[in-house]
Amino acid sequence: MCYNIAMARIVLGNRDGALALAQARSAVSELAAEWPDVHLVQRTIPASQPDGDFPALFGALEKGNVHIALVSLERLPEALPEGIALAAVTKRLEPRSALVAKGRAGLVDLPAGTRVGVLSERDRTFLWASGHDFNVELLSGMIDRDLGLLASGDLDALILPCSTMMALERRDRVTALLEPESFVPAVGQGSLGLLVREDDDMSFEIAYTLQHRPSFDRFAAERSFQQALREEGLSVGALASVAPDGELTLLGAVAQKEGPVLQGTVSGEASEAEELGRELAQDVLEQLKRVRA
Repeated sequence: MCYNIAMARIVLGNRDGALALAQARSAVSELAAEWPDVHLVQRTIPASQPDGDFPALFGALEKGNVHIALVSLERLPEALPEGIALAAVTKRLEPRSALVAKGRAGLVDLPAGTRVGVLSERDRTFLWASGHDFNVELLSGMIDRDLGLLASGDLDALILPCSTMMALERRDRVTALLEPESFVPAVGQGSLGLLVREDDDMSFEIAYTLQHRPSFDRFAAERSFQQALREEGLSVGALASVAPDGELTLLGAVAQKEGPVLQGTVSGEASEAEELGRELAQDVLEQLKRVRA
């Protein structure tokens, strides 16, 4: 397809909230440095209640109200609407979760009955399945409000993505980083993706400028692991890494309220990221069958 990219107007859409706005402004700045002749515009797309953020962003893409949608990949639905594609994954930030708690070095230092705030049912399930006897509550996702619950004494500890704390310049509030073997992060945590319409070649080319291949492969492996477990009703976590020689190592875990956390690892070429994710899912499913037998 032929198009004139000079002086094109490209709208980058993001969900509502301080974190999404900070991420979008950074992405627009990076894209503008690569495409000085393109007129880049940032637009916040409010959530369409009660459907949430992604239907609104998907709708804006489909209607052409935005050309690129910037999303946190840990929140991305397991299936994209027809006609929408992931054009790029930016360089991943710190993927681990962070503990925010006064005077505590880690989860093992929190006594039974500790009031812990988390962002998702997934996080709550992993805490319960790990054997921690905490009173776990869901947070609003508005970081200043959530940190206020800690300051007021309404909660004793928070578990948040470290990348969120860094993006909002709250890194000084992090007490400890939680190692994946003890609290596996959500799929794609710390990663940002750029979505475009499949038929929009110009927007794809512009978005692809921010592609970081190792981060893309890491997400592909984690998402493949998650998708292979879609029908099992499990809470899923995963974290992949890519070595300089191109070897990808994937840690994957699943949890249920009534059972233990089950996890495994697999390694192979990063070019086979999706196959590795499916292979690890089969291994974890075999573990699950033995536990249920």
